[in-house]
Amino acid sequence: MGSYSAFNGKDSRIDLRVSSVQKALLEQAAVARGKKLSDFVIAASTEAAELTLADQNQFFLSEENMDLFLRRLEEPPQVLPGLLDLFARKSVFEE
Repeated sequence: MGSYSAFNGKDSRIDLRVSSVQKALLEQAAVARGKKLSDFVIAASTEAAELTLADQNQFFLSEENMDLFLRRLEEPPQVLPGLLDLFARKSVFEE
């Protein structure tokens, strides 16, 4: 990860409101890491954002499951009657 941490120019601002309990927790964690509060919050939230996006774009399989996955990709598509019925219906957005 870390692709977003390469940006050094700070030209945008985010204002956050947190409870006093949340702020104390964040301050305590920042001290434990030897960082300023803002640096800690930026690093932690950036890491969380990268993990969130990676989870939507990448997945990991064992070698056996990967082989099965690749074989299934090569199979011809299956006709699912329920899915055909669903797509044959008028969309709720089409009135």
